[in-house]
Amino acid sequence: MPKNEKEFIAFFDALRAKELPFVLFRLPQTQEMIIYQQLDSRHHQTKTLHEKGFVFAPFLAKVPYTFIPNQTEKRFAVPQHTAATSESIQVASEQNKSYYTNLIAAAKKTITANTLKKVVVSRIHKQPFSGSVATSLLKLTHTYPNAMVYYWSHPHTGDWMGATPETLLKIKKGHCKTMALAGTLPYEENNKPNWSSKEVDEQQMVTDFIQTQLEQIFPKNSINLSPTYTKRAGNLVHLCADFEVSLSNVNALDVVQLLHPTPAVAGVPVKESLAFLTTHETHNRNYYAGILGPIASNNMHLFVNLRCAEVEQKSLTLYVGGGITAKSDPEMEWLESQRKAETLLHIL
Repeated sequence: MPKNEKEFIAFFDALRAKELPFVLFRLPQTQEMIIYQQLDSRHHQTKTLHEKGFVFAPFLAKVPYTFIPNQTEKRFAVPQHTAATSESIQVASEQNKSYYTNLIAAAKKTITANTLKKVVVSRIHKQPFSGSVATSLLKLTHTYPNAMVYYWSHPHTGDWMGATPETLLKIKKGHCKTMALAGTLPYEENNKPNWSSKEVDEQQMVTDFIQTQLEQIFPKNSINLSPTYTKRAGNLVHLCADFEVSLSNVNALDVVQLLHPTPAVAGVPVKESLAFLTTHETHNRNYYAGILGPIASNNMHLFVNLRCAEVEQKSLTLYVGGGITAKSDPEMEWLESQRKAETLLHIL
């Protein structure tokens, strides 16, 4: 197993050259990389989440989900990374800005006109890329210690990489955890975030949705909710609240299907927000805001696929988005999406 950055790059490049399915990931707050790799190109799918492996499903996920079994599993310590000076990266384009601000305007108009309270709109940014993917993955791992960092490669889905801060569902020893994550501000050292009513309301919508969904299958008094707090993800911060409940006899797949997509990636109400996105977003989200993570019967740690990019031969396609409410300012929302894109590009 690779012990330093040079060995890691050689190891990673050899993996990609085989053109067989594999996933390499580092769970939040750990210093261990885990790899599941296949010895053939078979497309494995799960209808139950009872298998052992790593699942990867799109935004509009319907079972069966694609997964890579952990038949060949290896683990090694995260190699050190030699930090290089980042250059200033400009990802703005008038075409991108026009599309995104028009999308925001349409969202605000729809919110004013009907029962839609919030909708999460997204855009893509395609960037030429000729660097080392292995180096970029290592940089992501060191920059985002509190995120799930991964590289997924499969003929059925293409190659994806990212660093997501958002847990969809964590199940361990019969206990089920999830989070309500929404609102974004730049991280400023030694300064407490100044959350506006827009971000507070946006996060509360996600909390209320998860509470309501969980109450469909769990007794209300069994659901524990933490106070809302600020959660850091690289150079950004978000508002977050944690839920915990005993799984009891409930099937994990039922919980996943109740929770996904959450208002943090779709909107409120979810059904109306999905209808808006189908009509107004002109790109396919694919695996952005989908589901990913290791599974092992009723022990699993699933994440929402945020801060991600599709990796092609000579380019990266980044996916970024933001929650729009009646209080949203189009220019501020554009700048927030720019921060998200630039953050990822600085590292990649």
